[in-house]
Amino acid sequence: MSAAPIEIRIGAELVSAPYLLDAAAAKAYHDGIEGPARRRPPRGIHDDKEAAQKAGFVAPIAGGEQTIAVIAQFLADNFALRFVRGGRIEVSLTRPVLFGDTLTSHAKIVSADTDSNRAQLQIHVENQRGEQVLTGTAAVRMKDT
Repeated sequence: MSAAPIEIRIGAELVSAPYLLDAAAAKAYHDGIEGPARRRPPRGIHDDKEAAQKAGFVAPIAGGEQTIAVIAQFLADNFALRFVRGGRIEVSLTRPVLFGDTLTSHAKIVSADTDSNRAQLQIHVENQRGEQVLTGTAAVRMKDT
């Protein structure tokens, strides 16, 4: 997390550095959330190229929760405890993320309410082709109290 969270200013737009979601990153995340090998499902579209191709994908696809983790980390990096403690995120996964995609996170501050101590954000993640793979909203506290 960033040591100094950004200032809340309506209209401010934030863009992450590109994140390459390659096979190694996807495998590390997949193995980490699946836990012990006995809990791992049989090979499928998330870790097997042939299974992914049979399902109509050109490559294995990342688990949706990994794409959500990318935007959540971006928000934590930029808003620190104002997101981590009391933040909210609501998203839709709109396109599959293929192994090898480069993801960029975006957030725009659309409103701020000092009475509720909340700022509302429009968020999305796009791939290197400019396709949105995740869209949604987030809320962060305006002040870390």
